[in-house]
Amino acid sequence: MRNASPSTNVPLQLRDAVAAALALEPAIFGRAGAVDAAAAYPAADIAGLSGAGLLGACLPAAFGGVGLGHGAESADVLREVLRTIGRASLTVGRLYEGHVNALRLARHSPAALALLADEIAAGRISGVWNAERGEGLRAERIAGGWRLTGHKIHCSGSGAVRRPLVTARIGEQGPLMMLPEVGGERVDLSVWRAAGMRGTATGTVDFTGLVVPDAAVIGEPGDYYRSPGFSGGAWRVLAVQLGGLDRIMALHVERLGVRGGGDPVMRARLARAGAAHEAARLSVREAGRRAEGEGEPAAIDAYVDLARGGFEELALACIEATRRNVGLGSFIAPDPLDRALRDLETYLRQPFLDASRDNAAGWLLGHGGCFA
Repeated sequence: MRNASPSTNVPLQLRDAVAAALALEPAIFGRAGAVDAAAAYPAADIAGLSGAGLLGACLPAAFGGVGLGHGAESADVLREVLRTIGRASLTVGRLYEGHVNALRLARHSPAALALLADEIAAGRISGVWNAERGEGLRAERIAGGWRLTGHKIHCSGSGAVRRPLVTARIGEQGPLMMLPEVGGERVDLSVWRAAGMRGTATGTVDFTGLVVPDAAVIGEPGDYYRSPGFSGGAWRVLAVQLGGLDRIMALHVERLGVRGGGDPVMRARLARAGAAHEAARLSVREAGRRAEGEGEPAAIDAYVDLARGGFEELALACIEATRRNVGLGSFIAPDPLDRALRDLETYLRQPFLDASRDNAAGWLLGHGGCFA
């Protein structure tokens, strides 16, 4: 299951990133069952990404990277890297995408990039922790920095990520991005009992009392939600999920092949699954190219929002056809199909999908019902 090679118009170092991901894919997939069974953080897989240079690839050249994902010319390359890692393991893909997201959000802050480059040199990933309940995370101004109070929830990589990118409220202003240094003693992993994505080390983190120096602050209040980086950047999650859908389709075909191709009803379901998969692939490709291009921010947001809603529906159609064709075996561990399905069903539960669909609909209403 090799993806098409990225365009030869991109620099060699960028194309090498796809080759590196493809080389790691078999080993990551081979360990995924054990990671799932133990609900264990995939330390060996993150070490593999580090050794292959994929943790630092998204850094600008000035910080030792190759600028992966920075600009339209590398959008296809980043998509294939994320897709390949997601095909190997959605758990590892989720963690890697969060790391890429943190680097992208920090790209205009040399001081923040330097901190993250140090983490990468030590073999550690970063991530973006924004989810919260109640009062969430708050920051109070002190001399030379900020003192934090509160928690974040659904923090993937808890205990392994030492420098996450978090958002903290400052009075009535928009959230401020910062890179606190977090120890494992602040993490509660007991709350993560999800059916899928079990190895993401997703927990609740208490930041109360932590002090963040000004050098670890990124941008101004409200920059986190600035268009199109926030909504438009969601295409990268879709790229990882597409990899999971690749794996499900391959395993689906494998099971039908054992039965000699199945009966006409099964083949009809497979055809519907294949059509959904192909539509999802094309949608993710176009969303990435638009998001990393130079288009109008509102149009980028609307297109990626449309892709998010559409991808969920297409993926669920593919999942349903697979489960019906394979039957009870698709629900029984340690079958890799069971794991792939559980992981994608869990990962698809992204926040604010209805709001995304509504934003896309609003844009379509004002632009004749279609995108150019």
